[in-house]
Amino acid sequence: MLVKVEESSQYPNYLAVLFLYQGGQTEIAIVDVAQVGTSEWHYMTRNHGALWDMQKPPGGALQFRFVVTSGYDGKWLWAKNAVLPIDWKSGGVYDTGIQISDVSLQDCDPCNKSGWP
Repeated sequence: MLVKVEESSQYPNYLAVLFLYQGGQTEIAIVDVAQVGTSEWHYMTRNHGALWDMQKPPGGALQFRFVVTSGYDGKWLWAKNAVLPIDWKSGGVYDTGIQISDVSLQDCDPCNKSGWP
């Protein structure tokens, strides 16, 4: 999954990100961000659609963690390495290193039939 720093972002005071190529049949329900090397996670707010933002993001290189839902269940996923560099730029696209391939069992006709693994 890639993260794009939206053009409206203003380093270092405002960060807005858009998650690209999410994959699977999932929805991102929660996004937290932390400076790499700390355990001080800060929540981001869903602005609209897949766009998340926050005022005064943590300084330094940043990592993300997410709650991703597929149907009724959710799970935490996190980028183990820095996603945004110390000097992130508006319009920049960065790789989270996360691949989401979950499939929602809710409203999945073949999944609701007996014999589905």
